[in-house]
Amino acid sequence: MRHYELTVILTADIEDHKASAEEVAEVVRGLGAEVEKIDLWGKKRLAYPIKKQLEGFYALITMKMPPDQVRELDRVLSLRQWIIRHLVVTTDEE
Repeated sequence: MRHYELTVILTADIEDHKASAEEVAEVVRGLGAEVEKIDLWGKKRLAYPIKKQLEGFYALITMKMPPDQVRELDRVLSLRQWIIRHLVVTTDEE
């Protein structure tokens, strides 16, 4: 298993961002990952409009995941309408 960071931008008009971030974490857990930490960054103004949205709610999920599941995670998260953008990066294990 490798260490990853998943950054997601949720639509700003969702009522409960914490529950939405937890739902993303459940998707990650469903793919066989271990969620280490969920960090909610809050609502921020976007640098440019994305899907006609000017603001988004940022969340960072630190996790351990098998490398072969990253592509499936990208596919599943791209199907969610309330996720504006997501990014998965590998982190150093130290």
